[in-house]
Amino acid sequence: MDKVEKKSLIKSLLSGGLTKKQRREFADLEPVDIEIRKQWDESGNSLVNMEIKEQIWKKVKNRCECKKRNQVPVELRWYLVAASLALLLIIGGLWMNTEEKGMQNEYVKIVAVQNELYILPDSSKVWMKKGSSIQYNKAFNEQRDVWLSGSSLFEVTTQNGHPFRVYIQKAMIEVKGTCFDIHQDSEMKKNEIILYNGKINFTPENNEEIEMSPHQKITHYIEKREILKENIKNMDWEDGKFYFKELPLPQLIETINTMYNSHIRLKVNNQVIKSAFTGNIRYEESLEEVLHKICYSLDLNFQNQDNELIIYK
Repeated sequence: MDKVEKKSLIKSLLSGGLTKKQRREFADLEPVDIEIRKQWDESGNSLVNMEIKEQIWKKVKNRCECKKRNQVPVELRWYLVAASLALLLIIGGLWMNTEEKGMQNEYVKIVAVQNELYILPDSSKVWMKKGSSIQYNKAFNEQRDVWLSGSSLFEVTTQNGHPFRVYIQKAMIEVKGTCFDIHQDSEMKKNEIILYNGKINFTPENNEEIEMSPHQKITHYIEKREILKENIKNMDWEDGKFYFKELPLPQLIETINTMYNSHIRLKVNNQVIKSAFTGNIRYEESLEEVLHKICYSLDLNFQNQDNELIIYK
């Protein structure tokens, strides 16, 4: 859709002349999604009340080329945020905080007090890490958008005509029906996405989407705006467990540090460093339980030294 078509679509929207199908197409425009994600991040992922939205709407209407003093139809309020954002792309100059397009303060927020499994209304599974949170609209089956803070693994069900999107810091993931793991570091410097099966598109802020295939990993360095894409080996996921097969010890520790946001350091000789781990880790296992399992399997030890976990021989 070119600029002229978008502009015509927006004018029709403002006049209340769009069909339901056209409104749905408008709400799914990629530029609208990008702006929504950007504003969501800048707002600290907080919802915006209707009073603020009404103020924004008035400003946008005043600047619109179509300066008719028509009353905004009630049904148009469902598309207030999306319309405002798309207008900004054309006439520019106005920034705002926003909530999810087409929805009005009817949200469910889940915070994981421990590692736990949460089932979304469409039967998709979210394996949530302790301290992470998800937020979605109550009308979820109509618009499957999830905002994630922290780290979680998703097993998404396929629903034709209803894409599934996960919004994270400075990026969005569109899902085709699949299983993938998301890690966001506490310092908000990078995102890591590992795809185990299915297909997803990763779209960083102000950049083109990147298609991922099974057993690929993307590391998104937010501040540097760098993206590293690589294949992963010897790792898989099934039924709430990570499976490792002959995974080299350094790679295993790097994986554990990412999963648990920990700082484990190896203090072993060159012979031990070549060791490989075969086994599984349940999603709900604590870091201490995981370390006991690894050390028992590889005949190693671990200790907490000056607030740093050391694995040694």
